Amino acid sequence: MSISKFLFFVIIYCAPFIVFAQDDIRLSRSYQGMSLLSAMDSIKSETKTKIFYNPEWVKDRNVSVSGQGLTITEFLNKNLEESGLKTVSYHGAIVFVANNPELYQIESSADESLIVIGDKNSKLNEVVTVSGKITDGGNDEPLIGARVYISSLNIGTVTDFNGNYSLRVPVGKYTIDYSSISYESKPMEVIIKSEGQLDVSLFSGSLQLDELVITADGQDANVQQRVSGLENMNIETIKQLPTFMGEVDPVKSLTTMPGISTTGELSSGFNVRGGETGQNLIVQDGAVIYNPTHLFGFYSAFNSDMVNEVNLYKGGGPANFGGRISSVLDIKLRHGDDEKYEINGGVGLVSSRLTAEGPILKNKASFLIGGRTSYTNWLLHRIKNIELQSSEAAFYDVNAKLLYRVSDKDYITGSFYLSHDDFNFAGEAQYDWGTKNFSLEWNHVFGNKTLSTLWLTTSNYNVDSKNLEEEVEAFQFENGIQNFSAKYEFLYKMHPKNSLTLGAEYNNHNIRPGELSPFGENSNAEYVKMSDQHAHEIAIFAQDDWDLGARLALSAGMRLSSFIRTGPDTEYIFDEGANVVREPQVLDSVSYGSGEVIKTFYGLEPRLSLRYLLTTNSSLKFSYYRTFQYLHLISNTVSATPQDYYLASGTNLDPQYADQWSVGYFRNLQNNAYQISAEGYYKDIKNSLDFLEGAEIIGNKQLEGSIVQGVGRTYGLELQVKKNTGRLNGWISYTYSRSLKRFSGEYEYQTINNGEYYSANNDKPHDLSMVLNYKLGGRAVLSANFSYSTGRPITVPVSKFSFDRQLAVLNYSDRNEYRIPDYHRLDLSLTIKPSLRRDKLINGEWVFSIFNVYSRKNAYSIYFTKSGFAKKLSIMGSIFPSVTYNFKLSK
Repeated sequence: MSISKFLFFVIIYCAPFIVFAQDDIRLSRSYQGMSLLSAMDSIKSETKTKIFYNPEWVKDRNVSVSGQGLTITEFLNKNLEESGLKTVSYHGAIVFVANNPELYQIESSADESLIVIGDKNSKLNEVVTVSGKITDGGNDEPLIGARVYISSLNIGTVTDFNGNYSLRVPVGKYTIDYSSISYESKPMEVIIKSEGQLDVSLFSGSLQLDELVITADGQDANVQQRVSGLENMNIETIKQLPTFMGEVDPVKSLTTMPGISTTGELSSGFNVRGGETGQNLIVQDGAVIYNPTHLFGFYSAFNSDMVNEVNLYKGGGPANFGGRISSVLDIKLRHGDDEKYEINGGVGLVSSRLTAEGPILKNKASFLIGGRTSYTNWLLHRIKNIELQSSEAAFYDVNAKLLYRVSDKDYITGSFYLSHDDFNFAGEAQYDWGTKNFSLEWNHVFGNKTLSTLWLTTSNYNVDSKNLEEEVEAFQFENGIQNFSAKYEFLYKMHPKNSLTLGAEYNNHNIRPGELSPFGENSNAEYVKMSDQHAHEIAIFAQDDWDLGARLALSAGMRLSSFIRTGPDTEYIFDEGANVVREPQVLDSVSYGSGEVIKTFYGLEPRLSLRYLLTTNSSLKFSYYRTFQYLHLISNTVSATPQDYYLASGTNLDPQYADQWSVGYFRNLQNNAYQISAEGYYKDIKNSLDFLEGAEIIGNKQLEGSIVQGVGRTYGLELQVKKNTGRLNGWISYTYSRSLKRFSGEYEYQTINNGEYYSANNDKPHDLSMVLNYKLGGRAVLSANFSYSTGRPITVPVSKFSFDRQLAVLNYSDRNEYRIPDYHRLDLSLTIKPSLRRDKLINGEWVFSIFNVYSRKNAYSIYFTKSGFAKKLSIMGSIFPSVTYNFKLSK
C-alpha cells in the first residue's frame, strides 16, 4: 500500500484522534506468543496509545520479540523487520508508514517553484519541526490565530500572539495551506528535508469575508494556551457587540467576559476578579493609561479603528508586567499600511472619528493617524435628570503611529496619544482632564532564535477641577501624575517548545497629589499644596514558556521589583497611641532633600501557570501569581473620578501585595464549535486600603493619617458557554464573586465594622452577561447584549434623632451593610454591511443601536438628604436609540 493510500485510511477512520499527543511509552510485560494484531490491541487498551495501521498489513504476523523493556515504537519496529513497514512516533501518536524511499528522493526535483525547507537530508521517516511567522503582508503585523494546515496528513496548528507557529512533520513533499480570517489563503508547495523555518505574509482578500462565522482557526486556543486567566478579543468580534451611541468600545466589550465588571452604568474603569479600579495596569503600546475613559465612562479612551490587539490578564500576567495587583490590560495599536493609502471613519449622532494611513516610503515607512471628537450636549439636555440637562460635556483624542524599517533585522515604531475632556456639571462643578503619551519601540532580530525589544515611554495625566456649588467655599483643585519608563527584553527561542524571556524595567514616577486654591473673589477656601512625590521603580524579570511533553505545558516567571521613594518631600510622624479618638495627630515632620532616599521596598513576585491536556479538546489549568503594587489610587467614590489621585508608598503607607490562585477546566465540543469553561480563583491581599470615617481626601496634607491598612480577600467562580459558528453565535458568561475587606488595628480608631470582614465597594456577588449575534442575511447582523448584576454595597442611615437645633442627626449602619437595587439592561444593534463587490472605492456600513431597550431606571447611586430621605440617581433611565455610518476609502 502506498503512503497516500495509508494516509487516506488514517484521515477517514482516525481523523478525530490524529492530534492526540502523548510520549512513546515503555512496555512493562512480554507479548511473546501472541499475534501482532492481538498484541497491538492489548497495548492500545493498556497504555491508551493511539496506533494507526491497516490490519491487512499485519494479519498473518506473530510477535517474535517479547517487548518487555522496549518502547512501543521499538517493539513494533523489531517485529516488522523485513516487512517493508516501519513505525514512527508521529505528532504524538504511533503510525505505520510504508518503506518507500522514492518519496524522499527530493534532491533531483526539477520543479523550481517548490520551496525547500532544511539544509540537509534527514533519515527516512524522521519527524522534524517546521516553524515560522505569519504576518499581514500590508503592514507586517503578526497574525494571531492564523492557520497552518497540511491536508494530506490532516494535521495543522495556529499561530500564537506573536504570529509564530511550529509544526511537527515527517520529511517529504507537501502542500502547506496558510490562511486567516479576512485574508486570502496561500497554499505553498514545499519539500521538507530537515528542520527549518518558513515565514509567510498573507494579504487581505478581495471580498469581505463573513465576520459572523468564527472558524476553527485558533478556536482551540482556550484549551491549548499555557497562561490561565487570559482574555483576548479580536477587534472584529468587539465591533459586532451592541454599542452605546454607535461607539465601539474595547473596554466595555471586555466586561461581557467572566470575572470582569464595572461598578455602575457607564462608570469609569473596570474591576477584575473583585479588584479595584486603581489596581489595573493599563498600557497602550507600552505607555501607561491612567484614565481609560472619556466623559466619566461614556466612551473608552481607545479608538477601535487604531487597535490591533486587546489582551487582558486576570491576574499578574507574565513576569514582564508588574506594578498592579489585579490585572493587566495590554492594548497594541496596529501599523499603517506601507503600500496603499486608506481613509476610514464613522459619523454618529454624538461623535465622529476619522483615521488615515499609508506609506511614507513604500515598503519602508508608514503612518497611521486617527482622531475622534464629540458633540454630546444635545444628548445631555434630553436625559431625564435636571442636573445633567443643565450640564455640558465634550472630548477629543488623537492617536498617531509611525513605522520605519531600518533593515531586515530592525524596525522602529513611534506612538503618540493626546486626549482632552471638558465637563461642566450643572454649573456646580467643572472638570478638565487630559493625557499626553508617547512611546518608542525598537525591535532587533539577532538570528532565527533571538529577538530584543526596547521601549521608551512617557505618560502624562493632568486634572483641573473646580467646585462652584457654594460661592464662599469655591475652590480649584489640580493634580496629576507623570511617568517615564524604559524596558528592555530578550526573547530566546531555545527550541520550538521552549522560549525564554529576560529583561529589565525602570519607571520614574512624579506625582502631584494636589494643589487646592480659592476660586473667585468671594471664596474663603484655604490654599493647600500637598507635597509632590518622587519615586523610582526598578525590576528585573525572567519568563519561561515550555511544553514539557505532549500534554503538560508551563509558563513560569520570576520578577524582582524594588521601589525607592525619594525627596524632596515632607513625611509626617503621627501619634498612633491609645489616646487617639478618630485619627492620628501629627507629632512631628521630617524633610528630605532632592534625591534623598525616604524609604525603599523590595518584592519577589513568582508567577506560575500550568496547562495539562486531558484530551485534544479539553484541559486543566492551574496558576499562582504574586504581585506588588507601590502606587495607590486615592478615591472616596465607588467609581473613579478626575479628582482621584495617586500616592506613593512610603514611611506611612506600605505597598499592597496579593497572592492569587486559580484552577480551571476548559473544553471544546463539535470541532471547536462550542466552548465551555469553569475557573475558580482565590486572592489574598495584604495592606489593603480604606479611609477612616469622615476622612477628607481633597487638599489634605496629612491624609496618610486617615488611611488604614488591613487585609482583603476575593474569591469566585467564572463560567462561560460560547458558540463560535452558525447563523446564531455568541456567549453566556456568569460570575459568582466576593470582594471583602477587614481592618482590625491595635487601637479602636483603626478598626472598622468591629474588625469583621465587610463588602468592598465593588463587591457584586452575581454577574451575568449574554451576547448573541444572528445573521439575518448575507449583509445584516442582529446583535443583543443582556447584562445583570447584584447591586453594589452602600452605607445607609438606620435611625435618626433630633438634638438642640439639629432637626435630624443620622445614625448610620455598619459600613457597606446594605445594597442598591440589582442592575439589568438589554441592548440591541443591527449592522448592515456593504455589498461584496470587488475594487470598490468606498465601503460603508450602517449601525443602528438601541441602548436600554426596556428603559430600566438602574440606580447609579443612592444618596441621603440631611433629614435622612433617600434619593436615587439614574444616569440613563430611558431608551436611547442611535445610528452610525462607518466608511472606508482605499486607493
